[in-house]
Amino acid sequence: MVWYAGIVTKWIPLLALTLGACGGSGTSDAPIGKEPITAPYLVIQTTLADDSIDDLSKLSARVITAAEPVQAQPGVSDVIAGAGRVAALDIDTARASFEKVSMGLITYLKQHPAEREGLEVIHCTMAFNNKGAYWVQKTGDVINPYHGKMMLHCGDRVAWDKAPG
Repeated sequence: MVWYAGIVTKWIPLLALTLGACGGSGTSDAPIGKEPITAPYLVIQTTLADDSIDDLSKLSARVITAAEPVQAQPGVSDVIAGAGRVAALDIDTARASFEKVSMGLITYLKQHPAEREGLEVIHCTMAFNNKGAYWVQKTGDVINPYHGKMMLHCGDRVAWDKAPG
């Protein structure tokens, strides 16, 4: 029993330090792992604007996880369905799926004004062979996820009350 007590007293402080480092201060009001849908969505938007598909599978999984608690809300089923396909092996498929996520997110955010603070809706009339497409981004320079670097700043701001959804 003495050897066991020595191991326990040696490893408990190390375990406490490790858990403390992983869990932070413990003063956060947000549940562990809870993030708004917009957080990974915005990373996907800028990743596609950079003509990249890096980490899209992880980011789309984060979108789905963030959306699950509010899946009954309008638009969220489209967010989840589209996010499941964003992790494509080619950028054209990823961009087409991102459009579905975007339309669902716009519908959801129109119902939740507090969650759209600092965000705006943009529309590019030339996306998808002039069909046009919308997306949500941080307020500021237009960063087009559908055309990427080729037409990075192509798009027009749309007022939330005029946005589809």
